[in-house]
Order: sequence, then C-alpha cells, then structure tokens
Amino acid sequence: MEFRYRVAGVMAGGLILAASAAMAQPAERLADKDVKAIIDEVDTGRDKFEGNLDGDFKSKTLRGPNGETRVAGALQDYQDSTKKLQERFNADYSASAEAATVLKQSMQIETFMRGPSSPEKGRNEWDRQTANLKRLAEVYGTTFPLPDGATIRRMNDKESAAAAKAVAEQAEQVKRAVDADKTLAKPEKDALKDEVEGIVEQAKTLESRLKDGKPATADGRALKDKIVALTRAGRNFSPAVLSAIGGLRAPLEKLDQAFGAARPGTL
Repeated sequence: MEFRYRVAGVMAGGLILAASAAMAQPAERLADKDVKAIIDEVDTGRDKFEGNLDGDFKSKTLRGPNGETRVAGALQDYQDSTKKLQERFNADYSASAEAATVLKQSMQIETFMRGPSSPEKGRNEWDRQTANLKRLAEVYGTTFPLPDGATIRRMNDKESAAAAKAVAEQAEQVKRAVDADKTLAKPEKDALKDEVEGIVEQAKTLESRLKDGKPATADGRALKDKIVALTRAGRNFSPAVLSAIGGLRAPLEKLDQAFGAARPGTL
C-alpha cells in the first residue's frame, strides 16, 4: 500500500508539473484595458506612418518576387485591419485572429521598410510603429518580427478568471477527497486539507483580480508555487486524492495560456 501511494504521489507531481512547467519565470500579464491601449497605439502609429509617406510614393505600384503591389491598396488593407482589431477586441473576444492579420501585414511592411528601396519619408514613423508592434506581439504570445510558425493568441481577463475559478472548484474536490480518505491520520489529514485550502483561496484571489482587470501575475505565481508544493515528488496520495489532483490539469493549462501571452512559456 505504501509503495502504491508513493508512486501515486510521483504521478501527481508529473500530472501537475507538466501543466505548470510553463509558470517558471516572472513576466507581467497585461489586463484587457492595457491591451486595448496598445491596440489603439498600433492604429495611431499606422496613421502617422501613412501620413508621413510621400504622396507620389503612395501612388506607386511596387514589383517584387511575389508580383505587383499597389501601395495605396496595401495601406488601405492595413488600415482596415487595424480598425477591425480595434472594433472587435472586447471582454468576450480577444481578437487573436485580427491581431495575427495586423502582425502579418506589418511584417510585409517591415521587410520593405528595411530594404534598399524604402522611401526616406516615413522611416522614423515606422521605427516608432515597430515599438508598438513589439508590445502587441508580446501580449499575444509572440515577438515582432514574427518568427516562423508563430502562435498568435491571447486569453482575455474574463476567460482567464474562469480558468482560475475552475482551479478553485477542482481544489475543493481535492479537499473533499482528502477528507474522505480513511487511511490518513487526523493530524496529517488536517494539514493536507489546510494546504489545499490555501490553493482554493489563492485561486479565488487570482480570479477576483482578473475579473477586476487588476495586475495578477504575482498571484498567478503564488498559485503555481502552492500547487507545485502540493505535488512535489515523494508525497503519498491515495488513488482518490490523486484522481482529484489530476483534475487540476485542464484549468491549469488554460492559466498557462493566459499568462504565457505575456511571455511565451511563463507565468
């Protein structure tokens, strides 16, 4: 029995650490209101860049390896995309697809503006725009310029708070499984229940801060630390407790995604 429970403890660590490995380094997750401000700056930067281009250049047709490009048409497409990102980003929709379109179109402009044929007017404004694009890319879990095969995705505050709530609810299930475990002596059972209660309360705190649009990265790290402590290698759990702990994995993976938008692979 002891060997089985020891193995169960190791398995619990594997189940959760696989989900929380992405929480290792500090990084700030921006709230929706801060992301909205960045999106607005991207549109403003686009407008300033376009406004400083020479009129003759805007009327040109550029020829490249992929065919001809009408500058005026490309600029209009870029404006349409930044405006669509502005309009569609809200509490219920992170507009990841729209952000991907803006970043990919920006890559085309970036390649041209760094080339020998780029116009002199507009270069300073594009440099400023790239700073905005770097911030936009970061909150959508990538970098600018975009790497090959980049995943461009963000979980907004509402969805992230729901994941934190799911962690709290599943941790309550863990606590109930501990309470029902007849193999545990009362002092050990009480200590374990208190430990899990700490996870419940931390997850609720994280949920509250996310719902309120407040900075929450430190609370995310604190939750991670408590879960890692619970599932450290060598701890003995009954199969029922192990099963309940395993149920934490799905909501934890969502929190990894939520906080990984600030920097890939971190919470």
